[in-house]
Amino acid sequence: MAIGEQGSAMTFTSSVVTGAGSGLGRAIALRLARPGAKLLLADINLEACEETARMVESRGATAHVRAVDVSDAAQVEALAADADQRLGRIDLVVNNAGVAAAGTIGQAPLDDWRWIIGINLMGVIHGCHFFAPRLVAQGGGAILNTSSMAGFACAPMMGAYNVTKAGVIALSETLAAEVGDKGVRVTVLCPAFFKTNLLETARATDPQLMSMARRAFDTATMTADDVAAAALRAVERGKLYCVPMREGRFVWRIKRLVPERFVKLVSSARVQRMVRMQDQ
Repeated sequence: MAIGEQGSAMTFTSSVVTGAGSGLGRAIALRLARPGAKLLLADINLEACEETARMVESRGATAHVRAVDVSDAAQVEALAADADQRLGRIDLVVNNAGVAAAGTIGQAPLDDWRWIIGINLMGVIHGCHFFAPRLVAQGGGAILNTSSMAGFACAPMMGAYNVTKAGVIALSETLAAEVGDKGVRVTVLCPAFFKTNLLETARATDPQLMSMARRAFDTATMTADDVAAAALRAVERGKLYCVPMREGRFVWRIKRLVPERFVKLVSSARVQRMVRMQDQ
């Protein structure tokens, strides 16, 4: 068995997906939708979540929806209790809800740090805290946590976002070590830029940062559906890490080989990007 692999393929009949109202969460939900499947979809935007549910049901699956702010532990605990009632056995939990924030350390408002940590990191912690024991008790299942290439690339001016995504990687690695021998597999998804609506709720201290990010999203070649497909394949194959983009895998290898030089390379690349933006 290769490093990062945890077992043979599995199927998903009953799944819970947070951040299911749009983007990657919706794409994952649609990938899971098939006749006989049951999904519990959660999002802070109930209307968007209901739209995803209609799309899921058009594919023959059963969908239930719940408005959930994942930064609130009590709401995620209630989501888990709802899953017990509506789904019974849970095959897959997707902790996907997330937001973005940009700004240099010292300038990015502390309120932005609290906001993004509450959703991106504590939201995943809450999902693992309340669902992992259930999967252990039933003798198996899978957890898919959405992180990002930012969790190991740690680019400048993205400190708060980087911290939350690095935390999700560490959480996933720890959880995999704790529950792997109990039949529960864990996968952490680390995509680079792909076409999604993440910037709709993003916060930034500098409009130029948003412009740079928007350009990166607009020029991305992979779609949310592409990333969803790669993520679910990784879970089915029992892989701990899913880094679906070639550039992400390249960056990961470089950082592992020459970590100190990597930091200098990232800083240099950031300066070059800003110069190009000013020239355009």
